[in-house]
Amino acid sequence: MANYFRTVDNTKFGAILNKIIISILAVFSLYLIYLNFYYYLIDGNKRYTICTLLALSVFVLIHFLSCYIKISHRAFAIVIFLMVILSKGILIFFTDTKPVSDFAVFYQYAAKLLNGEKSFQDILYFKTWAYQTGPVIYYAALMKLFGTGLFPLKMANCFFMAGTNALIYLIAHKISNDFTARVVSILYLLYPAPYFLTTVLTNQHFAACMFLLSIYILLLKGQNWGVKSIAAGAVIALGNAVRPIGIIILAALILCGIIEKIANGKWLMLGSTILVLISCLLVSYGCSALVKYTGINSEGLANNFPLWKFVVGLNYETKGQFSFDDENNIFNIQDFNERDNAAKQVIKQRMSAGIRKLAVLINEKQKIMWAGTDSLSWGFYQKIDGQLVPSNQVKKIEPFVLKYEKIYYIFIFLLMFIGLFRILVNNKINQGILLLSLILLCYFGIHFFIEIQVRYRYFAVIIVFIMAAKGSEMLLCRCRGYRKNIKYIKEDNCE
Repeated sequence: MANYFRTVDNTKFGAILNKIIISILAVFSLYLIYLNFYYYLIDGNKRYTICTLLALSVFVLIHFLSCYIKISHRAFAIVIFLMVILSKGILIFFTDTKPVSDFAVFYQYAAKLLNGEKSFQDILYFKTWAYQTGPVIYYAALMKLFGTGLFPLKMANCFFMAGTNALIYLIAHKISNDFTARVVSILYLLYPAPYFLTTVLTNQHFAACMFLLSIYILLLKGQNWGVKSIAAGAVIALGNAVRPIGIIILAALILCGIIEKIANGKWLMLGSTILVLISCLLVSYGCSALVKYTGINSEGLANNFPLWKFVVGLNYETKGQFSFDDENNIFNIQDFNERDNAAKQVIKQRMSAGIRKLAVLINEKQKIMWAGTDSLSWGFYQKIDGQLVPSNQVKKIEPFVLKYEKIYYIFIFLLMFIGLFRILVNNKINQGILLLSLILLCYFGIHFFIEIQVRYRYFAVIIVFIMAAKGSEMLLCRCRGYRKNIKYIKEDNCE
């Protein structure tokens, strides 16, 4: 876009505005760190001591090695890509994960689509949430190209997860430097949580890779801003067709453009953002029209019940998680107009319960989504009598693995917080940092009000890893190899 890598040449008001945004993100990050420590670490469990020492050793070792590894920028991106393919691929060979829940629906109807069955609008699930036709087409296309069965779909997961890991490195390199970009990309490679979903037919892997690719395109220097904007918008649309959270990136871009206009009176960034929006909308409508034209789903890729996410997200009893009562009382209403009116009434009722009650709900949702323990259930449990049940082997290792993941998760948030503090102290806020910060704030903010699950934090945590590169700058300043080589990198200092 209009060079996102440059440090913002702000007016005094613009500098204050940018600092406010970074400060809000820093405060909220500190709040989430507190929640994680308070609810999961103060129990004094000995396992946490072991996990803490192990995670700390990993963080220190990776920081140390990154100072001395002699490898080119391009070669490292290729190496990290191949390492992800290898590590995730091994997991696929040694596990036999069967699709469950929505993932089973995706797989079942992808197979049907491959056999020529269409008219998905006849099924209530796809009539209501026609956008779920996107992942079905994605899986059907993979099965058409590489053969039926789960294996090619799981290998596609590996490929796009590898792309995500490489893009973490490339984007972190844009907002920081090569050494810190290596650190966070290797840290993400070793982060346990993505492995929990490696063998799961979730639409998150492809979408996350596309969204990161769009961000990387916007951060490219020396390219025509119009071409970048159009390309980024098209890539966002592709990711959104499989998992519709592209609105978060678009919202962050709009805010970024508005802030630039207010702060400096410049229209270029806002104009570029408008071009991204136009490109994204055109590609999105094109994809939806194609789904209709081919007879797969007459509803295209529409969301015919957007209110549902808010109905569930504002449920005080389930604390913003799925509610069977809401499903029976609202979702199952046959008349769509009557259903929408019922949903509006419930949302209005829950929103008017009082500021105090709403604040308590939002706080409880943060505990669940951002401080909640991850799960091995999606990828490593067995389905017995309709229930996901861990094997004896999984039961033995699960407590340790989840505690290690939790400590690792806290450390990466701490690293991002250190980076945000460093940004505020040094007053170096380039547009890449501002954009990523706004993406995180939009992600945090929308989940105040919509349905939550722990696995929904997948994409946000990726952005946290990228932002953590700024925290690594401060830690690496203690490393002689870093100080020796950093003089060649003008954007950084060890003051």
